[in-house]
Amino acid sequence: MSILISGISGVRGIIGDGFDEDVVKKYTQAFAQLMNNGRIIIAQDSRPSGAMFKDVVETTLRRMDCEIVDCGICPTPTAQLMVKNLKAQGGIIVTASHNPIEWNALKFVGAEGLFLDSSEHEKLQLELAKIKQTGLSTAPPRGEVSKLDDRIERHIKNVMALDLVNLEAIQVRRPKVVVDAINGAGSEALPMFLERLGCEVVRMNCDNDGNFVHTPEPLPENLTDLRNEVSRQKADIGIATDPDADRLAVIDEFGNPLVEEYTLVLAAYHALRNAAEEDRRPIVTNLSTTMALDDLAQRYHRQVIRTPVGEIHVARKMQQVDSLIGGEGNGGVILAESHLGRDSLVASGLILSLLAETGQSIREIANDLPRYEMVKDRISVQGYNPGDILKALAEKYASLSPNLEDGVKITWKGRWVHFRASNTEPIIRIFAEGATRTVAASLVNEFKTEIQNLM
Repeated sequence: MSILISGISGVRGIIGDGFDEDVVKKYTQAFAQLMNNGRIIIAQDSRPSGAMFKDVVETTLRRMDCEIVDCGICPTPTAQLMVKNLKAQGGIIVTASHNPIEWNALKFVGAEGLFLDSSEHEKLQLELAKIKQTGLSTAPPRGEVSKLDDRIERHIKNVMALDLVNLEAIQVRRPKVVVDAINGAGSEALPMFLERLGCEVVRMNCDNDGNFVHTPEPLPENLTDLRNEVSRQKADIGIATDPDADRLAVIDEFGNPLVEEYTLVLAAYHALRNAAEEDRRPIVTNLSTTMALDDLAQRYHRQVIRTPVGEIHVARKMQQVDSLIGGEGNGGVILAESHLGRDSLVASGLILSLLAETGQSIREIANDLPRYEMVKDRISVQGYNPGDILKALAEKYASLSPNLEDGVKITWKGRWVHFRASNTEPIIRIFAEGATRTVAASLVNEFKTEIQNLM
């Protein structure tokens, strides 16, 4: 059975088994029509299939007489920032993010540099339906194409100029940083940025060739080599990103992972420490992010506002409430002063500033933060309607007043469980958090069994 997943995270699938040139042409033409055939930024991550699909995107846009600015291989946040700064109508990024090498995808960016929200996605689907009726354009490719060679330099300058990036303190401390870019789109940008900050940089998997030497998602179990290298190098910190360089994972000076949830907690801690006493702007995150963020915010008399999972949901809420900082517990940090997208350069800049300003080590900083244990699992629902499963769970546990904004989240004092349909794969994700890993694991196992019984 072919897999093609379409939603607020774009359209993605396994190459040749759901995701192919025809799909790319149709979605690209639909997006061009939605963007009134204006200026479009295009970019890709480094996976081997990226160049072929980007060429298909470019040719299709040229048939629609769009003006195209080609950013080549670059981080997703770089492309988002270029859409915003160049006042483009939108952008298309060829990337399957954390998915394995056999996947690829298109991510769609609107004029504000944000991914399409639910209503914009519905409009895209209407344009797609029209194409299925009328067929693809056969017009000769007329649109002009230009290349933006300095897109990474522009991104680096943007982040270095942020108020929360303490360039002077970092240059004084000169931390030693080991970087694992998984040979992805951050292979050039992230080490270059860290060197410009004044760090001593040790590169791992920074060849930009799409050779994913370990499982792409930057989870602790996938970062064994980085953890060992941090210890061997006696580095101050290790950082890893995913293939499109929007998420960041942190390794302490002993080679121990902080787990991806604490990337946002560290960045928020830095923002809270530097905020003026009278600044009461809230923090925005999603429903699956650690409770440690709430505890930390309480120390500074702040509110945490939660949204459904998905970068666009967080970004839109950040716009609405003028937030201090935001992001997701998957290692994604969003700072509106830069742009409203998850950004590994922003995340690393804030965390290194925190390291430099406190004079502590990463482990000492982490030990001062609220601590919970989270367990994340998944269950394949291919061939089933995840909506029906989630509805049945909501009905069964109605007496516990579950939050139904995004799947089903049940909260007790000091612990919670959240199950929701993935935006990117045919699975239901199950996240649970508690004071200990045992508590979180028991919640996951209990509800995983419940889901299996409903299938």
